Amino acid sequence: MNRRKVIQSMGLITAHAMFPTLLSAFASCGKANREKEELQFFDENEWNTLLQILDVMIPGTDTPSASDVGTQYFLDEICTHCMTKEQQQLIHEGFQMFFNQKQPLEEMVKEGDRKAFDKDDEWAWFRVIKQYALIGFFTSEAGTTQASNYVKFPGDYVGEIALDENTLNYGKTSLRYYL
Repeated sequence: MNRRKVIQSMGLITAHAMFPTLLSAFASCGKANREKEELQFFDENEWNTLLQILDVMIPGTDTPSASDVGTQYFLDEICTHCMTKEQQQLIHEGFQMFFNQKQPLEEMVKEGDRKAFDKDDEWAWFRVIKQYALIGFFTSEAGTTQASNYVKFPGDYVGEIALDENTLNYGKTSLRYYL
């Protein structure tokens, strides 16, 4: 399998059989309190950098930051159990490339975001990290109930919802994410 095929297949990771199990395990227990010694995928440098990246992507405001709700543990589980060895290697190589940059972290995250979504193959790992970070955050209790307009029982279908400057996205109990 060549590098291009591996990068293209990263968007299909959500179809992996372990993903729903890991998602429900993450949602049902307090992974945010897990000890760092239990890490399975990331090394110490990658872990510390991941925490910083997550807090730039989803900083704490009126709601907790991504690292406050334990998104990093979700990513550790996903990378360990839902990725092939080639995909895992691309994530590790991406972090090494990130370490070799000399820009401030916030600028690197912005640049990585721009390049990843401009289909730059070297930054495909960043797109995967960001997508799973968003899934992990918005499926957490705080992400669903505090960062979204949580509707436990959505009721009737409403095809058009009026928006204003205070409207957040609408969180519902059914999960639908497309990468």
